[in-house]
Amino acid sequence: MKILLISYDYFKYDGRVRELIRTAKRLGDVTYITRGLDGEIPQESCHIVYPDRGYSNFIMFVCLQVRKLGRQDLIFIDNRKGILPGYLAKKLSGARYVVQDCRELYDMRSAAGLPGKIGCMVEKIFTRHSDVVIAANAYRARIMVSMFGLKKQPLNYENIRCLEYTDEEKRAQTEEECREFFKEKRFRIISTAGCDMSRTTGKMVEAMKGLGEGYELLLIGGSDEEDETIIRRTIQDLGLTNVKIFPRMDQDHLKYFIENCQAGMVTYHQRDLNNKYCASGKIFEFLFEGKPVVTSTNPPLKEFCEKYKIGRASDDYEQAIRSIAENYGQWQRAVDRFIRHVHVEKNNQRLAEQIKEELEER
Repeated sequence: MKILLISYDYFKYDGRVRELIRTAKRLGDVTYITRGLDGEIPQESCHIVYPDRGYSNFIMFVCLQVRKLGRQDLIFIDNRKGILPGYLAKKLSGARYVVQDCRELYDMRSAAGLPGKIGCMVEKIFTRHSDVVIAANAYRARIMVSMFGLKKQPLNYENIRCLEYTDEEKRAQTEEECREFFKEKRFRIISTAGCDMSRTTGKMVEAMKGLGEGYELLLIGGSDEEDETIIRRTIQDLGLTNVKIFPRMDQDHLKYFIENCQAGMVTYHQRDLNNKYCASGKIFEFLFEGKPVVTSTNPPLKEFCEKYKIGRASDDYEQAIRSIAENYGQWQRAVDRFIRHVHVEKNNQRLAEQIKEELEER
């Protein structure tokens, strides 16, 4: 089966798209298109990198690549911005099937501005016509049935993923570049939400005042300029020296930083469906590195922490971090027990088998 996977996300930074590509490869011969930064090199011969020139150009770029590639059997759409180019690719390539992964869950009420509302309309129109629909957790799968008018519940594909070094040379290089950040002995908490205020980052920073110099918070990720300004001002106003801000990192650097921290922070607000019923892959990136987590009390996170005892879901971040630090060995052992029974490749294999079964019923 010839498969074309289309994603407007970055291969370099997006863990879910990397696992979807691995899953698609279990189904057939895959070519995949992802967005890339200037000068980004394809991962392999079947990888086509779109040099980021905006979304409208992406649609035209995909159509041009489809004409070059010729007939396909299946179009695999990743995320909402893959829908329009994906369905155009279906028409141009004569593909019989469409598999669509819905990693987000926005409705018209929570959509940001006109582009967001248009995106919701596009998703509602096309998703019901896809042969296989995938959700990022069971909560979302149930909601999507009524939201999109689906005949059956989407497949549940959790964001189970782990970080990997490119190779041993890259690991050694990353260690040489970054070991200086960890020379002082502190209990370090890492968040990969950057300075995103909507992810309760301000609340995290405020907790560091009470925790004191024995603790350190590392904020990693791309940040809105206004949000970063607010966080830096908060750090200054509180006189904090135990909060550090870093830009978005590639997989090698992120893995090294998590390895050298003690706990992960996974937090979301609950003002819309997408955030309330979050489907965090970051939590698995932390757990696979042996790190317990502190999370907000969103239903999926709270249920996960309570069921597997791998972290604390709480609205009091200071108290939750202290409880992890004070019984750290116990939390580490719980994480170790959990990850022994969780496998990235088994998760991918299960999804591939479910997609095959659904396509065979068509």
